[in-house]
Amino acid sequence: MTRTFLAVALPDPTRTAIECLQGELRASWPGLRWTAPEQLHLTLAFLGDVPTNEIDRLGDALDGTVGSIPRFALELQGLGAFPSPGRARVLWVGIVGEALTLLEALQRSVVEATSSAGHPPADHRFHPHVTMARSKTGRGPSPNLVALCDRYETWKAGAFPVEAVLLMASELTPRGPIYRVLRSAPLAATST
Repeated sequence: MTRTFLAVALPDPTRTAIECLQGELRASWPGLRWTAPEQLHLTLAFLGDVPTNEIDRLGDALDGTVGSIPRFALELQGLGAFPSPGRARVLWVGIVGEALTLLEALQRSVVEATSSAGHPPADHRFHPHVTMARSKTGRGPSPNLVALCDRYETWKAGAFPVEAVLLMASELTPRGPIYRVLRSAPLAATST
C-alpha cells in the first residue's frame, strides 16, 4: 500500500517567498512546526492507502482527465488557520484571484477521475491553501493566531503556474512526512 495524495507543485520563487515569511515568524511562534520549503505544495485531494499495483491505473486516469484542461496561474495571498485562527492547528497561505474557479474545476475533475478508478478521496471537502506550519501536538492548547492572520492578510507570495497534477506518495516518519512524486499528469499547453 502507498499513502497517496494529489497536488500542484510550487515553483522555487514561490517557495522562497513562503520560506522568507517563515523565517520572519519562526522566533515569534516557537509552538509551530514549520513546513520544509521543499515540501510546500497545494493539495487537491488526499486518497489514503492505494495498493501499489494500482498506482499506474490511477495515473492513467489522471492523464486522461487533466490532459485536456488548459494551464492557468494562481496567486497566493494572506494567512489563515484551521479550524480557526483563534485555535489554530494549521497555519496556511491562501489562494486568491479569478483563476480560483479554474482550480476548483480542476480539483473536481481529478476527484472524478480517481473515484472512477476506484480511489475516491478520503475527504471531499476542498479549501485551497498551502500549509505553512502546524501546531506542535501535545504541547498545550492550540495557539491563537488571530493577530498574525490579520497582520498578514494582504501579504503576497505572487502568482505561479499550474502546469501539472502530481500523484504523490507520503511516507510518515518521526521527523515528519517524506513526499515523492509517483507520476506527473501535465495540463494542456495554453495557446499563444
